Amino acid sequence: MSDNSRFAYIEGRRDIVFDVNAKSILGMIEAVVFDLDGTLTDSIGQILSCTRTTFQYLSLPLPDDKAIMSTIGLELGEALTSLLPEDKKHLGPSVTKYYREIFKSRLDFQLDTLFIGIEPLMKKLRDYDIKIGYASGRSMQGIERTLNATYLGKYCDGICAGSEVPSKPDPTMMHTLCKRLNVKEEMVLGVGDSGLDIKMYQNAGCFSLGVQTGVWSGDALMRLKPDILLEGVGDLTAYFY
Repeated sequence: MSDNSRFAYIEGRRDIVFDVNAKSILGMIEAVVFDLDGTLTDSIGQILSCTRTTFQYLSLPLPDDKAIMSTIGLELGEALTSLLPEDKKHLGPSVTKYYREIFKSRLDFQLDTLFIGIEPLMKKLRDYDIKIGYASGRSMQGIERTLNATYLGKYCDGICAGSEVPSKPDPTMMHTLCKRLNVKEEMVLGVGDSGLDIKMYQNAGCFSLGVQTGVWSGDALMRLKPDILLEGVGDLTAYFY
């Protein structure tokens, strides 16, 4: 399979709207769970740069950007190991260690830029007594760093990190977070930018909302049949009654 066909989900339209059930879903749910990278935080470029820097520092074959993007959402160690050639996959733990060290040493990699319109959405969820959770392939420390550095921390009822459970799209992350939020999976709307997110939400029995601000294009996300598809997460605010 060629790289173009392997990573075809990255290409395509990013302005598709599928919202026929949006208002009715919002009237039923008790919680919204968000992915972070590419969904709430505009961090794809930082992930690409930190990965390239790490591989260059260790004199490892440099994966192309599409390959790196295909791993975003996985637990970090699993993601980095998958980018290594077969004969070097045993270096995965070491590469992960250096990635974390390089990330911590570079302030430009740690800047948290949130997409437009997120805080009005968070306030609206609070107005409707809808709980807010975060489900990310990052470590717990990585999630908490962003929550503490931004206003997202004010709107947090529960977290589940990739360092705690199997990687997306395994549903364990959502089952764990739903227990922490004290909600049933069928009463949760999960929001994400990649197929890993949407499949995890579907596998867990949650409603799913795809956004087109990260790895996957709208064309690719539509093929997974999410319950809702919007350009960006802030657009959801307009669907409240």
